[in-house]
Amino acid sequence: MRKPTARAAAYGYACALVTVLWLFLPHGGYERLLEGKYTCFLLLTVGYLSATLWTDRRELGRVRWTAADAAAAAYLFASALSSFCSPYGAQTLLGGTRRDGLVTLTLYVLTFWLLSRHLRPDRRLLFLTALSATICDALVLLQLRGRNPLWLYPAGLNYFDGDVAYAGFYAGTSGNIDFTAFLLALAACVLTAAMLRLRLWALTPTVALTLWTLCRLDVAAAWVGIACAAIWGLALLIPRRRALLLSAVLTVAAPAFLLCYQGESQTLREASLLLRGRADGSFGSGRLSIWRDCWYLVRERPLLGGGPDTLWLRGLEPLAWVHDGSVIPSDITAAHNEYLNILANQGAVALAAYLVLLAMALLHCFRRASEPRCALCGVGLLCYAAMAVFSISTCITAPFVWLLLALCNPHENHEKTQLKNGQK
Repeated sequence: MRKPTARAAAYGYACALVTVLWLFLPHGGYERLLEGKYTCFLLLTVGYLSATLWTDRRELGRVRWTAADAAAAAYLFASALSSFCSPYGAQTLLGGTRRDGLVTLTLYVLTFWLLSRHLRPDRRLLFLTALSATICDALVLLQLRGRNPLWLYPAGLNYFDGDVAYAGFYAGTSGNIDFTAFLLALAACVLTAAMLRLRLWALTPTVALTLWTLCRLDVAAAWVGIACAAIWGLALLIPRRRALLLSAVLTVAAPAFLLCYQGESQTLREASLLLRGRADGSFGSGRLSIWRDCWYLVRERPLLGGGPDTLWLRGLEPLAWVHDGSVIPSDITAAHNEYLNILANQGAVALAAYLVLLAMALLHCFRRASEPRCALCGVGLLCYAAMAVFSISTCITAPFVWLLLALCNPHENHEKTQLKNGQK
C-alpha cells in the first residue's frame, strides 16, 4: 500500500495546477507572463517531484509499468536522443522563448508517471477548476470592455490595441488569447461532462459563462476542439450504440455543411475552400504557410528533428505585422500545430510515441466509459486532440494535458477505486 503522503502530494499538485498555475500572474503583466508562468511551473513541479520521490522512493521500482508508461518513456527517450544529436547543442535543454526544451519535457513525463500512480481525484478538483475558469472568464470579459484590470497591459494600452501596438491579442490569465481559449475550452468540456454524467448542476453557471467568454474571444481552434468533443464525446456520456450512430452521422454532416457554407465566418469560409481544394498560405492566420515551411524542415531531419524547441533557430521566414505603417517581422517559434511541432523538433520517432500515448489514453476512456473518471477525461482529451492541430504547446497549457493523460493511465490505484465520496 502506498504511503498517504505520496497521494496527498499528488492531489496537492493537481490542485495547484488548476488554481495556482492557471491563475498566476507575474509582476510586469503580459510582457513577463511566459517567464513567470515557467518559473511557477518549475517551482510547483520540482517541489512535487521532490516530495514524492522522498516519500515513495522504495515503492517506485516495484510498480508494474503499463503500455502508456512505455509510450511516455519512448517519447522522452526519442526527445533526449534528438537533443543529443541536435546541431544546436545546449540550446535544446531549456529551448527557446517558449521554454519547451528537454528539461521541460522530462518534467512532463516524470509528473505523468507519478500522478498516474498516486492521484485519486474527486469532485473538489472539479469545483476548483470551475472556480479558476470563472475568475479567468471575469478577467477576460472586463478586458473586452476596454479595461486594464491588474495593469496587465502596458500603460495606456488595452485588449483592442492588439495587432496595432503589439503583435497578437492578449487576455485572461494565460496571456495570448489562443492559450486562454485552450484552457477555457478544456475546462468547458470537462465541466459539461461532469454536469451530464455526475449531475453536478451547480457547474452550469460556470459552463455558461465560459462558453460566452469563448464566443467573445472567437478563437477558432477552441471551437474545433469543443465540436470534436461534442460529437465523439457522446459515446462516453450516453449508451454506446446510439451514441456511435449519432456521432457517425454528425461526422458525415460536418464536412457536408462546410462544403455548402456561404456565411460570413472567415474561418468556416476558409475551411470550405480547403475542402474544395482551394488553399492559400494566409488561411488560418498564416498557419498554412507556416505548416508548409515546417514540412520542408521535416524533410531535412525526419527521424530526430532539429532538437526540442529549436524551430526558431532553423531559418523560418518571419511573419509580418504592421505598426504605424511599418512592417515589423515576427519570428516563428512554433509550428502552430502540436503534432507537426513534435515532428519538426523531435522527429518521427517522438511523434509516433506521443500519438500512441494519446491513442491509448483515448482507447482506455472509451473502453471504460462506464467509469465517470474515464468519461470526463476522455471528453477533455478529445477536445485537446482536435485543438492540438492548431495550437502551440507551452508550459502554460501542456501540464493540464499531461494531467489528463495521467488520469487515463490504468494503474491499480485507479482500477480498484470506485466513485465514492464524490470521486470521478
